[in-house]
Amino acid sequence: MSVEFKKYVNIRFYGNLNDFLPAGQKQKEQRVGFWGTPTVKDLVEALGVPHVEVFLILVDGLPVKFSFRPAQGSLVSCYPKFSSITISDIALRPDFEIPPRFVLDVHLGRLAAYLRFCGIDTLYDKSYTDNNILEIAQADGRIILTRDKGILRNGKARYGYYLRNTKPQLQLSEVVDYFNLTNFFDPFSRCSLCNGEVVQVEKSKVENQVPQTTYQVYNEFFKCTRCGQIYWEGPHFNRITAMLNRYPR
Repeated sequence: MSVEFKKYVNIRFYGNLNDFLPAGQKQKEQRVGFWGTPTVKDLVEALGVPHVEVFLILVDGLPVKFSFRPAQGSLVSCYPKFSSITISDIALRPDFEIPPRFVLDVHLGRLAAYLRFCGIDTLYDKSYTDNNILEIAQADGRIILTRDKGILRNGKARYGYYLRNTKPQLQLSEVVDYFNLTNFFDPFSRCSLCNGEVVQVEKSKVENQVPQTTYQVYNEFFKCTRCGQIYWEGPHFNRITAMLNRYPR
């Protein structure tokens, strides 16, 4: 039996916000029924789109806040992050801090390592709960990266992005493009294990901390100031360098 709603609005999503919609609802206006007086945030998220990815909402052509309650018959137009025009005066959220800093959910360990290799400040821990991530993001102004839409719908989430890809290297490309990260690359300046700062150290100081063959072959060594992990420019360094070189700077 179909439900008869008292009120309806028409909602249209633009750009990559359509990634969250079923195939038959993408790139077109849809009629949405409701009871009571829901906010536009309620209506948007009821259709599966996390509010943190919506940067501008127009109701009948005028910009509104998430708390706005549309009237019967209104046209609601929802837009994602803009890359070529500035909407700072009417955007639903202030721009994130520059350079961007991230906190990742527990399923994105490889992406966390890749971002750290790029020199991007990235917090990640397998023990993080959703509440931990939300608290860290709030306290530090960090952007949440996740494959879980639920955490992005939480009212505590201010900045966030839902990764469309499941493969780590494709996820890296996605994040680099979306947040324009190449301007902030500082390769190998952060520890891939703990996000600490990596600095060069004298070779003699690591003699007993690396394999003897490695010590004999390489002359330059680097150390994390937080966890003590030792790095050198071996085959793994060359593979990561080749990956980062795909992004022109």
